[in-house]
Amino acid sequence: MSKALLIMAHGSRSETANDEFRALVDAVAESAHAAGQEYVAVLPCFLELATPSLIEAIQQLEHQPVKTVQLYPLFFNKGKHVGKDIPAQIEEARERFPDLDIELMRYFGSAAGLASLVVQHLQEQEN
Repeated sequence: MSKALLIMAHGSRSETANDEFRALVDAVAESAHAAGQEYVAVLPCFLELATPSLIEAIQQLEHQPVKTVQLYPLFFNKGKHVGKDIPAQIEEARERFPDLDIELMRYFGSAAGLASLVVQHLQEQEN
């Protein structure tokens, strides 16, 4: 099965912040590949305020052998964006791209071990 991973952030008016997110997505792509996860592509997308949007990111996959698109929301909490806005964009994408299987993954803030990662990050700053 050929699949692509889209990682979604909120988006910012600050292009520096958006570029920082894009660099993170590139690093995730490298790490995923090194870990043996096979994706045709790993791309950034934004909920709002920046490009590409979810639809635009899917359009970037047009000439690639992709059957499944996984959307990973890099959000901390299940607020309005995670609970309503992102599912609404997924539904729109499913309507526009009926030949694709578009899967919404659990948001980042629901990840097991997140508290440990925060503690590790705090410890790194004390050294």
